[in-house]
Amino acid sequence: MSISNAKLVELPPEYLPEAADLAATALIDNPIYTAICGPPNRSTIATDDDDGQSRSFRQRFLSWIFEKNFRLRNGTCINRALFDESIDKKKKKQLVAFFMFLPPNTPDVGLFDMLRVGMAAAPFLFGLDVVRRLLSIKDEYERIERIVVANDRHHHDNNDPMMFRLERMVVRTDMQGRGIGSRALRLALRESDAVGVPVMLNTQEERNVRFYGRLGFEVVREDEIAGHTSWSMVRQPVVLDED
Repeated sequence: MSISNAKLVELPPEYLPEAADLAATALIDNPIYTAICGPPNRSTIATDDDDGQSRSFRQRFLSWIFEKNFRLRNGTCINRALFDESIDKKKKKQLVAFFMFLPPNTPDVGLFDMLRVGMAAAPFLFGLDVVRRLLSIKDEYERIERIVVANDRHHHDNNDPMMFRLERMVVRTDMQGRGIGSRALRLALRESDAVGVPVMLNTQEERNVRFYGRLGFEVVREDEIAGHTSWSMVRQPVVLDED
């Protein structure tokens, strides 16, 4: 794949399931998602494994919940993708990288939207305890995000603090180590630089702290969530040359 010519595009809707599976595979051992899943509830139809808290259960849950989340943002330019353009144009393009890039003041998802994409089925498919843990951890991250945005030095004199949010950055396993993730993110970061707005993210992997650090992100706080360290990182906008 020639990443130098690859373009960052909005994810086409027909690729939503593939993007969800890609993200689920990449994040299956993430400590926060492991904490959310917990020991599966044997009474649910999605928990037919023999081994307590199973990887296959997490794969099913994450693929399902990610697809719902991606579908909620479909058509809003939030779902970003990089495709392998070197294959035969008559064949389906191969998705190699995906992430969500949420602009400042992105509206919250409403109850009607969640019902529209079928998220109400989650307790029946995966158990009420899983949903409770998901909502509890989601609330904690939203609280931390509000603090990070309010404390951002770029907006100390701004009454309307704003930030982009980067979420669920993943690259196909067999494509990692080729600079694809860095290429995709740099393309998106040009947008935040162009409007002079910082970008924030959260990660629970120390190796990701180093990866994002090379792209200009800095750790602004560490928190313990569900018994695991979570790093909040912010990248300040870079002044672009007028040329």
